[in-house]
Amino acid sequence: MILKALEFLEFGDYKALINMFDDREYVFKYKVDLQKKFEEMVQWFLNEYLGINYRPIPPYSLDQQKIDLLSLYMLVEKDGGYREVTTENTWPIIAKDLGSYIKMVTT
Repeated sequence: MILKALEFLEFGDYKALINMFDDREYVFKYKVDLQKKFEEMVQWFLNEYLGINYRPIPPYSLDQQKIDLLSLYMLVEKDGGYREVTTENTWPIIAKDLGSYIKMVTT
């Protein structure tokens, strides 16, 4: 499977993973593998590109719940992207939706 062989050495690799998210059926079918690759990509970006080595991936909420970065990314994209969500101050809605989205996907 292409997904398992994907490594993050440059931005083209990042783009290849992101392009996989356009196919919702693929995302649903391979959600666990995609979550792992997405976290791996975020780790690469933080460490290698930004030089940030002190943030845990995956992050956890204040109540020690793992934050599903892939679901967060997909919700933000669905709502217009980071700039739109920030400009419109819809982060509280995203947070609420993230809880509902995770329950919907896992049940």
